[in-house]
Amino acid sequence: MPATTDSPQPQHRRLRLREVADLDDTAFTDYLHDRFDRLVTAAIADAVGYLRPAQHDLLHTPGLLHDLRDALTFAEGDLQVAAERMSYRHDPRAARTARQLRQVRTALHQVHRETAALRRAEARKRDAAAGTPATDTVTIARSWLAHAYPARFAQLLAQAQADAGLPARPLAKDIFDTIEEGWADGHLTAPSTPSVEQMLARGVVAFRSAVADDARNQNDRDPALRHPLLQRRWNTALDDLATLTVPVAHASSPSALGALPGDFSYMPEQDAFKILNARRFLVAIWQRRAEHTRLVRQYAGTATDRRRVAPDLDLRSQALDAALDRLVAEHPAATARILARLRPYAAADGRLEEHVFTPALRAQAKREVLADLAAIRRPDVVLPSAIVPRPALTATAALAAH
Repeated sequence: MPATTDSPQPQHRRLRLREVADLDDTAFTDYLHDRFDRLVTAAIADAVGYLRPAQHDLLHTPGLLHDLRDALTFAEGDLQVAAERMSYRHDPRAARTARQLRQVRTALHQVHRETAALRRAEARKRDAAAGTPATDTVTIARSWLAHAYPARFAQLLAQAQADAGLPARPLAKDIFDTIEEGWADGHLTAPSTPSVEQMLARGVVAFRSAVADDARNQNDRDPALRHPLLQRRWNTALDDLATLTVPVAHASSPSALGALPGDFSYMPEQDAFKILNARRFLVAIWQRRAEHTRLVRQYAGTATDRRRVAPDLDLRSQALDAALDRLVAEHPAATARILARLRPYAAADGRLEEHVFTPALRAQAKREVLADLAAIRRPDVVLPSAIVPRPALTATAALAAH
């Protein structure tokens, strides 16, 4: 019998994993962009091997790769909680769900590698556009020196900007400063709507509550939270929510569920499901964290790219270089000490390749250098000699070195 017009169609009902592969190319594309839970279903179907090669390739294109990672991040935690719930209830589907969880974890590991490779390629493209490498030892040494003497560097930069006829502006201390300055300069064009203004005016608890509501409703997103001016507060609220949820969820950390308590299977259902619901909420926070991280990188990248073509770029670059040159001249031994710390990881041309000088190693070295310089900041300490001031450095490259 022919289906009536109000019969449920594939795009209007929840598909089983195997059914996703039956969608034609157009319907599959629409399915991926329809709702987040449907993207999660497609991601799981891909992880367990149900999708056609063309569908798999579409999910792994650069335009969808970050969305796929978000979906798999949610799917991993959701499947773990589902498996825990099924084991508690002795549900025979627990073994199958545990198997899917292992397959999703394998797929997520691969997608993390793919997204990392994509970020490296984008970074290389930005470095090439800037015209100056942001990973040479001298650039990084000058940047770290500014971190070692922030008050003095701020004075030198303000003076250099004034000498160039520019309004004083400190360098961005973090990625959120970069985003907020990008919005103030018109490089990020998101409008300040009444909803955004209301969010900005909320107190800490009320704002955190709004972030929690947004995380609970995975298929609907509050557009106001995605505004550039709210990224710093969103970041803080997500951290706070994860920390507050850990003890209720009996999680091992804000970033890992870990094992359930040993007596979980003997708990009354009300107590057990309180823990399971908290673990599901923590999973939702992780998904929003992944989305937030991606959005922050996009905003910062856009602001940096557009700043490169701003009319005052050359003047600001020259002011930055002048301030850094003066700082190096004032602290030659400290500069040389930073260079000595970087030298073992550098190639012959002074470049620091990421596969050798990894982000984790770089962060550790920076912490150690700054602590070292703070400890020996006494007039009677004699340090090695200085380096010669480097050629002009563009402002964008210096920002990237931070």
